[in-house]
Amino acid sequence: MIRIKSMTSVLMGALLLGNVAQADFSDGLVGGLVGGAVGSVITNEVYKSNAPAPAPAQQRRSTKKKKRYVAPQNTSEMKIQKALASLGFYRGKIDGEVNSYETRSAIKEMNIAYEISNDASLQPQAKDTLIFLGTLFEFDRYLISRGTDKRTKGKKIQAALKIHGFYFAKIDGAVGPGTRNSIAQYKDVNGLSQGNALDFEEEYQLVNSAKQKNDKNIEDSIATLKGLSTKQVAPVPILKMKPVENKTSPYS
Repeated sequence: MIRIKSMTSVLMGALLLGNVAQADFSDGLVGGLVGGAVGSVITNEVYKSNAPAPAPAQQRRSTKKKKRYVAPQNTSEMKIQKALASLGFYRGKIDGEVNSYETRSAIKEMNIAYEISNDASLQPQAKDTLIFLGTLFEFDRYLISRGTDKRTKGKKIQAALKIHGFYFAKIDGAVGPGTRNSIAQYKDVNGLSQGNALDFEEEYQLVNSAKQKNDKNIEDSIATLKGLSTKQVAPVPILKMKPVENKTSPYS
């Protein structure tokens, strides 16, 4: 009897231990799962806190390609409009539309002012002169520009060199090998210091002399336009003297 009770006690104890163990195991499993999830969250937060801060927007490497500078188009028609505008006859947009009402009106106004004609058409010589004038006025704007950035200064130097006949490429402000070679040639011809760069005094002399030369070209071109006048000047009559009759004196 005592043995049966002992066996029962052992069995009950085993069942209790099993339940406790099962409870402990299940709690441990749940705890492990929960702990693993919580641990993952904490671990992620730690990595996030230790990760370097993202670079500011201005410091990030841009994936956009820089746009290449493209010099604006400067057609013959646009040069005509620029010349008319600089002469005070055109007040519209420089768009190359020479057949527009504004441009044709400006041409007619110039023709009348310079006594070339009374219509809105350009004579071939007047057209060529206006195109040349458009270029000269553009040079003048480069020479008198007040900007201090590299591109503005580059255009000023290129325009001055072009006026003097040392530079033949586009005026884009990019002072590269071509521009520097032109500078070296200009300095060599004018007996300046050796090299392909200009100091402040040399740059001033280059621009100033180019400005004087360009102003003279503008004056001559305007004189050419005015010389196309079709106004007829009445010729000055030449008075003819009657021959004096040679009368013999009665006393001779």
